[in-house]
Amino acid sequence: MQNIFHLRTKRLLLSFASLGVLLFFSVFIPDSGSFAEEPLTQKPISRIGDFAEKEFQEAWRKYSKEKDARPLKEWFKQHGTVHIGECKFKSLPESEDIQYLSLDCPGKKLNGFFYSGEERLRSPERIDSFRVKGPVKLGKTVYWELEFSADNLKAASSKSIPGEKSNQETKLVDKASTVNFGLQYFLSIAKHPIDRPTPKGKEIFFDSSCPLLYLGKDADFYWDKSLYYSFQASCLPDSPYSWIRIKADLSGNVLVDNQPTEELQEGARYLAKLKLESVEKDKIVWSDAELFHE
Repeated sequence: MQNIFHLRTKRLLLSFASLGVLLFFSVFIPDSGSFAEEPLTQKPISRIGDFAEKEFQEAWRKYSKEKDARPLKEWFKQHGTVHIGECKFKSLPESEDIQYLSLDCPGKKLNGFFYSGEERLRSPERIDSFRVKGPVKLGKTVYWELEFSADNLKAASSKSIPGEKSNQETKLVDKASTVNFGLQYFLSIAKHPIDRPTPKGKEIFFDSSCPLLYLGKDADFYWDKSLYYSFQASCLPDSPYSWIRIKADLSGNVLVDNQPTEELQEGARYLAKLKLESVEKDKIVWSDAELFHE
C-alpha cells in the first residue's frame, strides 16, 4: 500500500512539472508571428548637410525672421555633418566662457552659433564642416552649440588636440624650407620666443610652404596712430611670433604685387617678403613689407 501511495505521488508531481514547463513556454516565448507584427524602430540615416538645400534656407528663414527654431533643429538633427562650402566662420567679440561665431557666406551672414570647448578657436576660418550638438537658449535668443572634428580643431585651435600625432604640416614645412634660410631662421626663433639680439634688416621670405593668412585691419592709435594689417604665419600658429603686423603707408595701403592697395580679403593667403626690425619676447617688429598673391 505504501508503494502505491509513493507511485501516485510521484506521478502527480510529474504532471505538475510538465504543466509548468508548458505554461512557461506559452507565456514567455512568443511565436514567430508576434515579431512580424511589431514594427522595428530604426534610427534615421544621418546625411551630409549643404546650405544650398531649400529645406535649410526655409528653416533658417523661420529661425532668423520668425524666431521659430523647430524646423532648423529638425534639419540639423537629420544632418550629422554640415559642410560650409564657400562660407567662412568668423569669431565675434568673445565672452569669458563661450566663443560666439558667425558664418560669412556670399551675400549674407548667418549668426547664432557658439563653441564652448576648452581651447579657443584662433583661426575659425580654417574650419570646413561642423556638427550641431543642439539648441541652447541664452537670454531670449536660441543659439546653436557647435562641435568639430579633430582635424578641424587641430587647424583652428591654438594648441594641438591631446592624443593627436605631431603636426605633419609643420614637419613638411621644415623639410620644404631647408633652402629658404631666412624662413628657416624665423621658424627656429619662433619655436623659442625670447628677447635676443636682432639681425636688423634681415630679410625673411614667407614662401608657399608658409604663406601668411590675412586676419584683418587693426589700429594702434595710442602709440603711433597708425593703421596695421594683421596676418598669421600659417605654418606655425602656436607661436606668439606667428602674429605679423604690417604697417600701412600714409594712405592706408600696403604693397601687394607691387601695387598699393587696401583691398585684402580676410582669410586669403599671401606670400610675403619682410625685414626684421626687432625680436622681443612676445612679438617681432617688421618693416619694408611686400605681399604677393599665392
